Amino acid sequence: MEIANFKGEIKLQEPLSRHTSYAIGGPADVFAYPLDRNDLIALLREIRGNGLRYFILGGGTNLLVRDGGFRGVVISLQRMQAVKIEREYRSIGGAFVVVSAEAGAPLSRLLSFAVEEGLTGLEFAAGIPGTVGGAVCMNAGTVAGEFGDVIDAVTLLSPGGELVIRGREEMAFGYRTCTIPDGHLVLDARIILRRDDKKKVQARVKELIDARKQRQPAGLPNAGSIFKNPHEESAGKLIETAGLKGKTVGNAKVSDKHANFIVNQGNAKASDVLALMELVKAKVLEVHGVRLEPEIKIIGED
Repeated sequence: MEIANFKGEIKLQEPLSRHTSYAIGGPADVFAYPLDRNDLIALLREIRGNGLRYFILGGGTNLLVRDGGFRGVVISLQRMQAVKIEREYRSIGGAFVVVSAEAGAPLSRLLSFAVEEGLTGLEFAAGIPGTVGGAVCMNAGTVAGEFGDVIDAVTLLSPGGELVIRGREEMAFGYRTCTIPDGHLVLDARIILRRDDKKKVQARVKELIDARKQRQPAGLPNAGSIFKNPHEESAGKLIETAGLKGKTVGNAKVSDKHANFIVNQGNAKASDVLALMELVKAKVLEVHGVRLEPEIKIIGED
């Protein structure tokens, strides 16, 4: 695949297990790393002109790729991760800072930037994996807050290659969702944070990370919470009280520590995870009468 003036990198038959936190997934026909916004626009023009399927990959942390891989082009935004201060202003409540972050920036990098600058408002993201683009699309968050809470505006790329800026209200953020027009891609997000004492911000981040480590499994590949919490109930609690902690299919296992995590015990296949998800859904429906919906995104071929 040759693209005029493309400065990034192209790989063929790249195993997607190398690019997901699950360490699961067959190969992508084409795997592309655009270097910048212009590279991305050129790549998408080529893809659409040839009628190819494509998928935008963020951190690969909320994703399950099927064992047959992806027939088409997977686009990694890993090299588009600039974070910078755009402007500052004073208002009721203190001094505020507008921070711009490209879609490929890891949330951990954005949070570290906020801590170093002594900016508060993003502490809830402590320990949340993934990228800014994924955090926008999924409205990533915890009980302590959500990404939509701090958004000022989002820059989208339209199917025609035009830049579209949408304010927070236009994004219609909800529980693990937001409104993005069909075919539009997240390029960057601007968030509003407030100046605070750096040591206090650091302390709050550490407290939240420590609490997260106590609740969630570590050491085995996983994709975070598998199911959405239904109607403010805890999916993990529903799964646990249905007697499913420790349940396995192949090398996939419902975590003993947090029942809404399915971990890869070693060389698990996507088919193992999917079968275990179906088993969990059926049992929770039988015991509690609640139909669980996946929180993770599932792509690819069997």
